Amino acid sequence: MTAKSVIRIIITIMRKIILPLLLLISQVSFSQSQPRNNGDSTKITWAFPVTGYMVDLNDSVKVVQVQLPDAFPVKEKQLGVLRGVYNTSHADTAQKGYGRCHLIKGDFYYFSIGNNKSGMWPKQGDLLYTLIDKPAIFTGQVVKLAAHYIELDNVYDQPLYDRVGVYYQWAESDEKRMIDSAVNDIKFTGNYFLANNPSMNQLIDKGLYKGQKVLNLMMQCKASQVNDFMSYIIARPRLYAGKKWKISEIFATWLVEGAPAVIK
Repeated sequence: MTAKSVIRIIITIMRKIILPLLLLISQVSFSQSQPRNNGDSTKITWAFPVTGYMVDLNDSVKVVQVQLPDAFPVKEKQLGVLRGVYNTSHADTAQKGYGRCHLIKGDFYYFSIGNNKSGMWPKQGDLLYTLIDKPAIFTGQVVKLAAHYIELDNVYDQPLYDRVGVYYQWAESDEKRMIDSAVNDIKFTGNYFLANNPSMNQLIDKGLYKGQKVLNLMMQCKASQVNDFMSYIIARPRLYAGKKWKISEIFATWLVEGAPAVIK
């Protein structure tokens, strides 16, 4: 056997090994639902809810539809990963496959989703994660929440930010105003329930605020605590992704559960 023949055999073997490995790595890295750009400062991961329109292509591939504003730069052949949203258990949030955008009609985008090993079929409200151009805005905590399609509301069910609109315009001053509004809402809620339903003033038995009472802490809420809470949601988004939440309620739950924090 000549040296050239040996080289050709080696190259063939390497191609057979390396190509599947690269495909596996790309699938694994993309399947993570955190807003990662893998070192590309021009991209950010964003989630969009799928509509009720779904078509079976075959036994293993389903076409799902998302409706997007024009400014979201999703293109044909773009890769997307589908995840469920929390309902009754963490199993609801499983990855339900991945695929590419094969059709764009107006503001409707159609992704063929296969490779679903979860045992759960896609359904309306599931989140399609895909990489889009990073906007020229302040990418603080709120933008990272919106990237998981998370909405935080005040006690009157009014949103503290627009989870789509922040993609177009969001400044550091907007973030500060949002956090101040959240602090005021949490204080108001804590004060209201302490006056009207003091039995809700639960003693915290673990974590940073062990031995203190939840409504008392809410009445003393600080911006730093809201930041810590949002950091926790961003680090553990699966429970919250794709949903609307009253910030006072889930902040109180976070306190009772020991105020788990992200180690920086």
